[in-house]
Amino acid sequence: MINDSILEQIAAAVAKSGFDKAGRSTVQQQFADIKLTYCLLDEMGPKEPFREYEGFALFLVGSSDHCLSLTSSLEDATGVVIAEE
Repeated sequence: MINDSILEQIAAAVAKSGFDKAGRSTVQQQFADIKLTYCLLDEMGPKEPFREYEGFALFLVGSSDHCLSLTSSLEDATGVVIAEE
């Protein structure tokens, strides 16, 4: 499950590894049990990130109601969108 500690670990890994192909691969391997999606921040439209960091933001993806959507609830989160600025 996704919790505050996992999100901070993901953020630290992204900050260390970066956004190039090798960096994304490293982070995805490190968190293989969590669905991670990379995109650009402007592709997220007006949606508010769950957390913001220098150079990127994290959005939570939930699957309540049998459809994937962004959520602000850690309890509902099943994945993370990593959006590069």
